[in-house]
Amino acid sequence: MRKGKAILSSSLSDLVSKFSQENIIAEIEKRYQSAPAKLLPTSSIDDCAYVSRVKIPKETQEYFASRLREKGFYNPLVVRTKEDGRYEIILGRKRFFGARQAGLLSLPCAFAEVGDEETLLMLLADTRDQREANVVEMALVCQALQDQFDYRQQTLAELSHQSRCQISNILRILKLPIPLQEDICLGKLSYGHARALASLGHDDALSLAKRIEKENLSVREVEAIAQSLRGESRKKPYTLTRSGKDLTLHFDNEEELERFLQGKSL
Repeated sequence: MRKGKAILSSSLSDLVSKFSQENIIAEIEKRYQSAPAKLLPTSSIDDCAYVSRVKIPKETQEYFASRLREKGFYNPLVVRTKEDGRYEIILGRKRFFGARQAGLLSLPCAFAEVGDEETLLMLLADTRDQREANVVEMALVCQALQDQFDYRQQTLAELSHQSRCQISNILRILKLPIPLQEDICLGKLSYGHARALASLGHDDALSLAKRIEKENLSVREVEAIAQSLRGESRKKPYTLTRSGKDLTLHFDNEEELERFLQGKSL
């Protein structure tokens, strides 16, 4: 991946401050809308390498294809130039796949001269601000920011407006077998079910996933079965110490503990 100059002059604190803001993607897209857009051959644009594993359901592609056939493009795609002279999509991925489904030969694109880090931050903010965010996409972006740029989970939590425990749970989704990750992307498996399955080994997760579909199991039922498969009791104890005295409380998971510590209802 090419690293643009813009990222080299930006400190981590500046980037966190910028991308933790509400509606940052709307502001970015507004800025690119006012910039001159260039028509690019659809065949010269590649999917975003960071999230290319995230499958877009056929019905979603068809929806965007029908809208583009009827109304055309209302916003340009945001792309960046690759080292080989081709282009990589950053924002507008669903519209891009819809356009290909519609058979459009050229697409209006705005160019972002950004490197890998800022590209990932744009993807994270975009996923965060979507009403129907894909948790696998967010997990892949968070993992890349961790692995390539040493982002801590707390920083990722601030950027995505979530708790550190939620980020930890989202990252665990990548431990699931690939077929189950694809099921999440395609809407066949909910995040709640997937989070419970992520605590199991490969074979147990696949087996329990089949039961979810066959028996229409609830998230609570799957959590209980997963705990049984791990050989754990229903409640896990956490010990809190106050004034030299131990107080033992029982919670289902780390997230419940964190909510308790933050004074939120369980």
